[in-house]
Amino acid sequence: MIYGLTAAVMWGVAAVTATFAVRRAGTFITLVVGQGVGIVILLVMFAVRHPSFAGVNGGDFLALIGTGLIGLVGYLTFYKALELGPIGLVSAIGATYGGVTAILAFVLLSERLGLAGTTGVALSVIGVTLAAARSSREPEAVSIPAGEPAAPIAPPRTASDQAHGRAGIPFALASALSYGFGGFLLGYFSGRFGWFETTFVARSAAMVALLAAVPFFGRPSTWRGTGTGIAWAVAAGVTDVFGVLAFARGGAAGQVAITAAVSSVYPAIPLVAGLALFGERFSRRQGVGVGLIILGLVLLGGAAS
Repeated sequence: MIYGLTAAVMWGVAAVTATFAVRRAGTFITLVVGQGVGIVILLVMFAVRHPSFAGVNGGDFLALIGTGLIGLVGYLTFYKALELGPIGLVSAIGATYGGVTAILAFVLLSERLGLAGTTGVALSVIGVTLAAARSSREPEAVSIPAGEPAAPIAPPRTASDQAHGRAGIPFALASALSYGFGGFLLGYFSGRFGWFETTFVARSAAMVALLAAVPFFGRPSTWRGTGTGIAWAVAAGVTDVFGVLAFARGGAAGQVAITAAVSSVYPAIPLVAGLALFGERFSRRQGVGVGLIILGLVLLGGAAS
């Protein structure tokens, strides 16, 4: 539970800082900088801990590399969703990864889900459906770009505003699935090989993949980052890697479903930030959907604990 809560706080702050970063520096640059900072922190810890990989064979290394690549897809889609859509709505949808991980742990690891957990998953699914469904009569949630001041009275919503708000939803859904599968594998392998060893190999594989992609996505034309954007990306990388380490440590210490479910309540922080810092507001339907998602995640966390 403690590790899950720690991960939730770290990831909540990481979502806010990443939102500032992606809207100034773009998704790819934010991802490279954030992951790079995370690797530096892990290398320092590696030098201090001197971890052993004696029990990890070639097949295990491939599995850990695959875990890192799945997680990288989650980061890429989540950051893109933050760039395009409202942070509160995107984070709420993305946080349903906890339900995906819990279901996988229930099916594959025989971890108990129970009535409350099942109800939580069902409410989260209904909430995502309401939040993501298209309505021609209700305006979409709009997020004011991070570089602009939030007005107390939001400007009228145009068709382009609505399209901008909705554009992040498919990426948020993709991130929930990627994070869900990646989180399950991270927790499972942490129990087998150790939380630090698993995190180190997985994140190293993701960083190598990012560096290999630089010639294709890191062209000068894609560099629109400012010093401020890079600074926010560094902050996102620091908070995120500590969230991942807490998540992995929880997977090694207890049930995977517990850590995943408790950590997935992190959207509370981005929701507050969205209202206070980004001038976001939701339609009634989206508000109900987000509320059901949060309620479902709370039930899931309570059931897992």
